[in-house]
Amino acid sequence: MAMWRIRINLSDDPRSRARLTEVLARQHVSTVRLTPRAGTEAELSGDVVLELPRDDELGDMLTALHTISPQVFVSRASQHEFDADAAVSTLAPAD
Repeated sequence: MAMWRIRINLSDDPRSRARLTEVLARQHVSTVRLTPRAGTEAELSGDVVLELPRDDELGDMLTALHTISPQVFVSRASQHEFDADAAVSTLAPAD
């Protein structure tokens, strides 16, 4: 399976977080980190590492993520990155 690292910038509101959770629920996700975006209020940066069984599923994933935000960035992830990130999974930012 191909591993991907995806970064998405999204609004810090329950609806955006719920939509992200919904999109990712259908995938084999090893890690999700949501952090406040520097210099902006009410926005988050989401870093996701996931595996897709087929590369053609990446297009569907990106289409779904673009319904949340126009700012979606994608790159290949290595097995080393996947293993290192596997212990971290936070979908809601700390209060």
